[in-house]
Amino acid sequence: MAIAAAWLLPTFWPGHVLRAHWRAAEAAALCGGLLLLPLAWFAPSAPWFAAAWLMQALIQLLGWMVLRYSRRYMQGEPGQHRFLRALGCLLASVTLVVQGNHLLPMLAAWIVCSLALQTLLTFYPGRPAAQLAARREWRASRLAELLLIAAGLSWICAGGSLDLTAAATAPISIENHGYATLAAVLLVAAAGIKTAQLPFHGWLTQVMEAPTPISALLHAGVVNLGGIVLIKAAPLLQTAPAANALLMLWGGLSAAVCCLVMLTRISVKLRLAWSTCAQMGFMLLEIGMGLYSLALLHLLAHSLYKAHAFLSAGNAVRDSAALRLAGGDEADSLPAHLARGALAVLALAVSQWLWQRWLPAAAVPPLFWLCMGLGMGVLLRGSAGLLATLALCQSYLLLHALAALALPWHGQPPAAWSQWLLGAIFAAAFLLQGELLRHPQGWLARRLYPHAFAGFHLDEWWCMLAWRQPRQQTPTPSWQLSLKGGRRD
Repeated sequence: MAIAAAWLLPTFWPGHVLRAHWRAAEAAALCGGLLLLPLAWFAPSAPWFAAAWLMQALIQLLGWMVLRYSRRYMQGEPGQHRFLRALGCLLASVTLVVQGNHLLPMLAAWIVCSLALQTLLTFYPGRPAAQLAARREWRASRLAELLLIAAGLSWICAGGSLDLTAAATAPISIENHGYATLAAVLLVAAAGIKTAQLPFHGWLTQVMEAPTPISALLHAGVVNLGGIVLIKAAPLLQTAPAANALLMLWGGLSAAVCCLVMLTRISVKLRLAWSTCAQMGFMLLEIGMGLYSLALLHLLAHSLYKAHAFLSAGNAVRDSAALRLAGGDEADSLPAHLARGALAVLALAVSQWLWQRWLPAAAVPPLFWLCMGLGMGVLLRGSAGLLATLALCQSYLLLHALAALALPWHGQPPAAWSQWLLGAIFAAAFLLQGELLRHPQGWLARRLYPHAFAGFHLDEWWCMLAWRQPRQQTPTPSWQLSLKGGRRD
């Protein structure tokens, strides 16, 4: 609570001196970090205490970075006081969601977080695209919050406690198992909407008109809250195999589709937005498989990467020019593409077998050997690429082992059919990638590109199903009225 109160300092700042307001906001970030340090020495009050501590440390760092960047970025802009007040309110509510131990305050803080985000997304009121994206975010957030309320009511009917620490140890009776499963499925649906999974991704890919610091904070922190809530609700998910299967399939399919769509985008911000949807899909997949420590590591790494990517987006022109001057690698034939992926999967599997002898917490299921190995296969070019792949494998396994020590929760292993299905999907996506890279102007690429560029029209289908847009009547041109002898009203 003290850290959240520190973030409220810029929200209720009484002065009108702009420089003092900026200094107060930066001081709030530093004070929150100092208040966080003593918590590391206390005994954990809940199994997820270490995960919440790590995420809060990340929030303090990101908040301070965004404030330092925004001070120069917003120089000369009107409404800076409004920006700082909304930003302080947003970070305070994010802190309450991360540190909360009771579902009711967490839900209230999540709602306040969405309302503060609305203010920041519409910082430029004269931009229609920003207003449209804010309205779509408002609708998606309200739907997710209704699902969260329904999940809480179902959990109460199941006899569960709204206190997360008590809920982690209290068993659910067999006769109330149906209510518990319903609560878990509703919670998963709400988290999927909050993390912009297909087809509820439209608002995240359309908020490009917001200030760049807000985009960085949105993609690096706010959209991650769904994953944090699911990790804290892990005891509930462990009682509902249906919810875990939904997480795996929804997250895996969203990740595969969003990765394909991302390849068709030219705008740096749009590529990063689709990348966020894909990364959140992978994170939900990890939670569905019961790999909560791996999901925590994913959230931390994704937040740092996205904050850096958005705050350094201004260097995109220079970096792309350097890549063009350096020249690209020639595309592999399909057999060579498959061989590189298979070799990377083998390297990851052997590395894990060696690590398991000293750190059993580094173990991951074979599905992740496949997903991560295929992703690293493109690096296997020459001795430098081989060394980079081996270094990535060892770094990943070491970080995973450390995350498992911080969050020693493990769920039940998922059903074999779901792992085989997702493995086939990712293998097919890898084959498709190799074919498109080899023949970028081929028949398949030309047929697939328009649909992938349009996001396979999933956003449009969701909009048509969710609400009907009023049909606008086009006025009759004056020259037609003159031909008909009519009069234009």
